[in-house]
Order: sequence, then C-alpha cells, then structure tokens
Amino acid sequence: MEKLRQLIDAFFAHKRFNLFAGAIITVLVLIAYANTFTASFHFDDNPAIVENADIRHITLGNILKMLQSNRPVVSFSLLLNYQVHGLNVVGYHIFNIAVHIFNSYFLYLLIERTLSMPSLVQRYGGRARRIALFTVLLFAVHPIQTESVTYIISRSELLALFFYLATFLFFIKGTRREHGSLNYYLAAAFMALLAMMSKEWAATLPAMLALYDYFFLSDSRVKPVLARWYAYILVMLPWTYLYYSVSLFVPQSQNPAIGFNVTTALGINAQTYFLTSMNVIWTYIRLLILPINQNLDYAYPIAKTLFEFPTILSFVGHIVIFAGATWGYVKKKWTIIPFGVAWFYIGLSPTQSIVPIVDVIFEHRLYMPSIGFFLVAVVLYEQLFDWLEKRKHMA
Repeated sequence: MEKLRQLIDAFFAHKRFNLFAGAIITVLVLIAYANTFTASFHFDDNPAIVENADIRHITLGNILKMLQSNRPVVSFSLLLNYQVHGLNVVGYHIFNIAVHIFNSYFLYLLIERTLSMPSLVQRYGGRARRIALFTVLLFAVHPIQTESVTYIISRSELLALFFYLATFLFFIKGTRREHGSLNYYLAAAFMALLAMMSKEWAATLPAMLALYDYFFLSDSRVKPVLARWYAYILVMLPWTYLYYSVSLFVPQSQNPAIGFNVTTALGINAQTYFLTSMNVIWTYIRLLILPINQNLDYAYPIAKTLFEFPTILSFVGHIVIFAGATWGYVKKKWTIIPFGVAWFYIGLSPTQSIVPIVDVIFEHRLYMPSIGFFLVAVVLYEQLFDWLEKRKHMA
C-alpha cells in the first residue's frame, strides 16, 4: 500500500504532469460527449444558425451587424463555423467540445497555480495538482454541463468562460512581474471585453478578480489590491460595452424578456424573481450533487412570499452557507472555501438575483458557477481526510 502511494505521489510530481493532465481531461471529455456529435439543431439554434442569413457570407455589412449584436463573439463563431461546415451539425459540436476542453485545461492551470502560491503552498502545495485535476474532472464530465456543451447556441457560456479564465491567467501573470505588467493587464482587459461580448454574466469579472487578488495574491491585505487600481480600471472598461448592449429598463410595453420591468402572467417581478431564485439555487445544488431529472425547459413554481415553504428554508440555508464560509475564513484562515462559495453565488448573481428573467431556471447557467461548488467539494473532501488522519494518530 505504501509503495502504491509512493507511485501515485511520483506520478503527480512528474515534471510533465500538466501535459498528462491535459491528455486525461481531453480523453474523458471526448468519451463523455462521444454520442453528441450528431445531435440536431434545437430551439434557438434554428433562428441563430439555420435561418440566419447573416452567417452565410463574410461581408462588411454582416460583420458590422454582428458587432452591433448583444453577443458578437458568439455570432462570429457561428459565421466561421458556417464557412467551414455549412449546416453540418458535426462541425458545430466539434467547436463546442473543443472550447469545453480548453476551458477545463485553463481551469486546471488556474487552480494548480493558485494552490502553489506562497499563501497556500504550505497547506496545499503537495496536493495542488491532485486537487486541481479532480476539481476539473468533476467540472469537465459532470452531467450538468450537457446543456452548455451539447446545445449549440449555449456556446455563449463556453466562450464567456474561455475568456473569463484567460483574464485571470493574464492578470495573475501581470501581478508577478515587476516590469512589463501593464502589457498583461491590457491583455486581461481585452480578454474581459471578449468575455462580456460572449455572455453578459462576465460583468462579474472585476469582483471575482478583486476577491482572488485579496485572498491569494495579496495574502488577505487590502493595500496591495488597491495598489493595482489601474489594472481594475482596465478590466472594468468593458462594462461600457454592456451598458450600451444590455437594457435593463426597457418599457413593459415592449415585452422584454429580461429587465426590471419584466412582469409575466405568472407574477414574476423583481421581488418574486429574487424569492424564486433562492429556491432555484438549491435546485442547482441538488443537481450538482445528484444530477437526475435534468430538463431543458423546467416548469418551475414561482415563490410569492418569503414566509412560505420551501422559500423560508432556502433563505435559512443560504444564510448558513454564508455564515459557514465566513467562520472558516475568520476562525480557520481558510481562503479557498470562501472564495469557492463566492464564485458560486457571484457567478449566479446576474441571472438569479433581482433582475427578472422570464425563464427562472436554466441548467446552462451553472456552467461557470459550478466551478466554485466543485472546488469547495474537493477541498472539503481533502480536509476531511486530513482530520481523520489526525484523529487516527491521536487515538
């Protein structure tokens, strides 16, 4: 048993392990999605691809029209797909799966480098690669990602996360350089712009970068975070694009699908959407733990008041999670767990908070936030075995 453990430790310590990790991720993703390459166009795929004349030809007019759309990066990806594959659905699935593989590897690099930082190396350094790989494998092949990867038009989630993670990697690189950091911060800002031009939830990037900086790069000190103020201004500049592309205050007479003025026959407004979202988030957590009865189009009950079942229990449950994460940070000096909790909730905040959306639940909204859940799950698993090992030696 001891020899087996030594072999496993040697495998994770191998200088080329990151390449092995990439190969493992790629193979398992391809196995998981091997039966989806010929899945047909569905729902919004038809107006976005099959019936979309703008992707038929690369012309200046079509390009300008795409630049003026809400998600131009997605539109350009469809344009390029059509030029190569026409309406052959296989090419579109190859693109989605390839981006998902890249996302998984970017995530592996982000977690591995984070756990190897000076503030965490003593606690996780020897296990950084293992924790990173197990977290990423959960993310990469979990059934909850099926909608994001297989539903072609949901590539907006994939592309947004691709540039979201790239922003983190460039930002971290910039903080580690005494000279030339501005170039990396400019690259991070450009990646942030592409992320926000892929999906609107990427507006959470400055908040998540600031939390990451505070917890891991600045060793829980505010001053070093504030010293990088110009980097945050650069990353926040793409918000101007969102300001002009997303209308949250469209008049009700225009029948918007998203915005503060949304009210439907089901009684969805800002208050009921927030209350319903507290229940929806627990449905998401249940799906992450036990992915059964998945659905592309849920008929979800709308919550009317806080003091009804199960809304009040949902509210208490969220408070318990926040309190637990805060306690772990204050009392135990944990940083990974509160950061993972923040990633999950902040990642969901654009779609599950106070801005009403006609559809109260979609599984593809979990694509980015699920990272926080999986990271917390793997770290807690590791710490549970650390605790059991200590108890064993104390007995």
